[in-house]
Amino acid sequence: EEAVKKAIAFGKAVNATINKKSVFNRKNYFYPDLPKAYQISQFDIPIVEKGELFINVKGENKRIGITRAHLEEDAGKNIHESNFSKVDLNRAGTPLLEIVSEPELRSSDEAVAYLKKLHSIIRFLDISDANMQEGSF
Repeated sequence: EEAVKKAIAFGKAVNATINKKSVFNRKNYFYPDLPKAYQISQFDIPIVEKGELFINVKGENKRIGITRAHLEEDAGKNIHESNFSKVDLNRAGTPLLEIVSEPELRSSDEAVAYLKKLHSIIRFLDISDANMQEGSF
């Protein structure tokens, strides 16, 4: 319930369509970081669609479209060392909000501005602490 509320808050912040009906599916695949061999995810009908974010780069405003934001459960994390690999399952099964933008970023400056704006929205709405160094953005 909390993840749904936060996804809706994000959708409102980016002037998106909030779908009244949202569908979750099982995405089946085998990978070491997914021990149950499936992931619950939204695809056909995500909770958030057709949003927008405005950035400013070198004095010019630009609209970046947000295709969708959907909920899914996080998988584990594969960690590869020089002689071995290990799997961290501490976050496996926790909800995450995946944000998909339109392919409209044309420079590294635009990408940085977009991510900074997205980061500030996510922190302001308390969707995540957005500490990238800890893997939570």
